[in-house]
Amino acid sequence: MTSRALTIFYVIIFLSACASDENLYPFMEHLTFYASFDSEVKADFSAGDPNLYSAPALSRAQNEFTRFDPVRSRQLAHIAEGEGRYENALKLDLPYDPILFYRGAENQYYHPENFSGTVSFWMRLDEAGLAPGYSDPIQITSRGWNDGALFVDFTDEEPRIFRFAMFPDREIWDPGFRDWDDVPADERPMVDIPNHPFTDKEWHHVAFTFQNFNTGNSDGMITCYINGEPAGTMTGRDMTFTWDPENLLIWLGYNFRGYLDEISLYNTNLTDKEIRAIYQLQQPIKVLLRNQNQP
Repeated sequence: MTSRALTIFYVIIFLSACASDENLYPFMEHLTFYASFDSEVKADFSAGDPNLYSAPALSRAQNEFTRFDPVRSRQLAHIAEGEGRYENALKLDLPYDPILFYRGAENQYYHPENFSGTVSFWMRLDEAGLAPGYSDPIQITSRGWNDGALFVDFTDEEPRIFRFAMFPDREIWDPGFRDWDDVPADERPMVDIPNHPFTDKEWHHVAFTFQNFNTGNSDGMITCYINGEPAGTMTGRDMTFTWDPENLLIWLGYNFRGYLDEISLYNTNLTDKEIRAIYQLQQPIKVLLRNQNQP
C-alpha cells in the first residue's frame, strides 16, 4: 500500500471513530419521551408534559389528578436507589386504584391518518409476588383496556402468561361488543408469551413496534421483542385508534408489583437493529441525550 493510500486509510478510520452518537444511535432522532428514574419520577426528556400524576381511578383521571409525590406515597411507588438497570429504578406496588400516569399528548406520537411508533422499557419482577388478577406494567389508552389501547400484561391464571396487547377501537376489532370469554383466541389482538423469562433477579428488556395504524386498511403490523430479539408478530388487522391526545394516558403499574426502568417512546417503528442497540446499551439513554445536546 502506498504512502498516500495509507494516509487515506487512517483518515477513514479516524473519522469512523469520531462518529457522533446521532450516527451511532439513529433511534435518538425519534425519541419523544424518556424516564430514567435515576433522580426523580419526572421524565428526563418529553415532547409533552414531563410530570407523573395520580388519580383515584381511570374514569376520574381527567378531572381529579394531582402530581405524584413519591415521598408522601412511598408505599405505592418510589425511586429505588441502586436497583435500576443502570442506576436507580421505579419500584411499584400498586393495586387497581389509584392509577399513576404521564400525560400522553405529544409524549406518545399520534396521527389521525397514519402513524407508527415504538415503546421500550426494562422490567424486573417476581411473578409469584404479583397480586391476584390481571397485572399491567404499562398501558397507553384514552378510554379503556379493550378500546384503543396498547399494553403488556400478565394473565390472571397460573402459570401467568405474558402478553403484548394492541386493541384498536372496540367497534373495529369487536363490533358485537362480546364478553371477553366469548371472544375466540385467534380474534384477540394479542401476542402471547407463555414461557416468559421475567424474574426478580435480573432485568429484562421489553419493546414493541407498530406501523400502519389509522390507514383504514387491514395492514397494521406489530412486532414484539424481549431482550433485543423478536418474540412475536401480529399482522393483517385494521388498527384504527381514534385517540383523543388530550385524554391519552401513559399508565404505569395497573395492579403491578415490580420495578420499571428506562421507559422510552419513539415516533416511528424502530428496526430490529435499533431495538437490539437499545438492549445492548452499556449506559442509560440519558448519556446519549447529554452527548446529543453538547455543542
